[in-house]
Amino acid sequence: MLSIQETHNESAFVMHVSCESCGSKDNAAIYDDGHTYCFGCQLFTPGDDVEVVAATKPKKLHKDLIQGEYADLVARSIREDTCRKYDYQVGEYQGRPVQIENYRDDNGEIRVQKTRDKDKNFTVLGDSIHMCLFGQHLWTTGKKLVVTEGAIDALSVSQAQHNKWPVVSVPNGAQSAKKALMKAWDFLGGFEEIILMFDSDEAGQKAALECAESLPVGKCKIAKLSGYKDPNEALQAGGEAEIVNAIWRAKDWRPDGIVSTTELRSSITDADEHSTITYPYPKLNELTRGIRPSTLVTICAGSGVGKSTLVTEIAYHLHRHDQKVGMLMLEEQNKRTVRGLIGLHIDKNIVQDYEAASKEEVLEAHDELFETQEIQLFDSKGSISLDIVINRIQYMAKAMGCTHVFLDHLSIVVSSMTGKVTDERRLIDDAMTRLRTMVQELDITLFLVSHLTRPQGKGHEAGGKVELSQLRGSHAIAQLADQCLGLQMDAEDPTNDCRDLVVLKNRFTGQVGWAGRLKYNRESGRLIDADSDNSRF
Repeated sequence: MLSIQETHNESAFVMHVSCESCGSKDNAAIYDDGHTYCFGCQLFTPGDDVEVVAATKPKKLHKDLIQGEYADLVARSIREDTCRKYDYQVGEYQGRPVQIENYRDDNGEIRVQKTRDKDKNFTVLGDSIHMCLFGQHLWTTGKKLVVTEGAIDALSVSQAQHNKWPVVSVPNGAQSAKKALMKAWDFLGGFEEIILMFDSDEAGQKAALECAESLPVGKCKIAKLSGYKDPNEALQAGGEAEIVNAIWRAKDWRPDGIVSTTELRSSITDADEHSTITYPYPKLNELTRGIRPSTLVTICAGSGVGKSTLVTEIAYHLHRHDQKVGMLMLEEQNKRTVRGLIGLHIDKNIVQDYEAASKEEVLEAHDELFETQEIQLFDSKGSISLDIVINRIQYMAKAMGCTHVFLDHLSIVVSSMTGKVTDERRLIDDAMTRLRTMVQELDITLFLVSHLTRPQGKGHEAGGKVELSQLRGSHAIAQLADQCLGLQMDAEDPTNDCRDLVVLKNRFTGQVGWAGRLKYNRESGRLIDADSDNSRF
């Protein structure tokens, strides 16, 4: 005895006829052994010489569904036999001509229809919960499965392969492709390779990457058409060969961050021990080998030791060496920040003594300092949150081209974070993780000022040493930083305006320890290298 499917396979198609059960004009087919089958209502009538397991009862369409018929889609260069295989019909809905995508369940019953009119208005008929991948009912397992963005593209890819190999499409385009593929997870598991052939535009390729990241690793490939927007455009232009070639040359998708040793061969001999961008202090450069992109540098010191002065010196130095700088100084007004930079430029402490320079001298220095390049500042207007801070840094980097950004300081950002989590450590962990990720994505250097807890015994203001364990609130401040720089008082004479610069962490070279002595000049406001007679960097 033969099953219905085996009966189809063992017999040859003769002609299309009308169906007496559902009334369609040409949905029924006669085969050379005498049996008939209606692709619309699925009525099976055995021939005189065929014995079957069980005759299929005609299935009536759901009351919300409509009846269509098969035809060539001339404007799309898609033949009737392709439409018939995939159950893609033309018909009428609410007085308008439409094309009909039929979605069948595991029993072969039409449960959902998606209609499309000439103006690309889409309507879903039936119970959308049953909407699967278009064409999914035709296949169960196989070697290669091609997935497209839409039904027309699926028909195009299938026709280019003579309607022999598995092709399906997501039901609602690129925007919901990932969700549709996750719903069909068990079905996709029956194929050795899943080839995503989405549109060549930005939205299509972005969706392909999002889907690939969610599919089983090692199973997914991404196919790209050369010279065509989508498979149907290729089909209309006679590019069937390009569709087939795109399938066979589809590249294995590999998650971001996985790099083979072969890819690094050409770069391993390049010297990268020294950076062309330096700190303003020689001994610090000796230990760190300079400042690098994609780096988070934590700067810490006790209260009143000079963190902000050190930050301003480094920012001024980078600006004078043609680096694009952004500054988010959350504890001071932007006017004070600019005044501090100008004061460094003219060697006069106009932050503490407004009359140290005339208005004309200050304005002239401003124009000279920012003549060719500005420094970007952040005006919080009283609203400081981690989301806002990250957004403004992203803007500085992407829109304004800033390569070095200063954030002073972390505690203010964390104190503004609200929600169900009130534990400071967890808040800092979250903030540091997001800042670390942002630094890597933007390829910038972020200088982050952090406060310290008060040490046991001698305080920092009395010359107490700075240690990584003193970073306040969370170990993530040190763990996620590439460099940690500390500034501490002279332990022998805390009042002598000297500061010791120390490297507490150095991911690049591993060298840590004393990085030079700096001296604060109260008249100029400069924090200069104590062993150098030159205060200009």
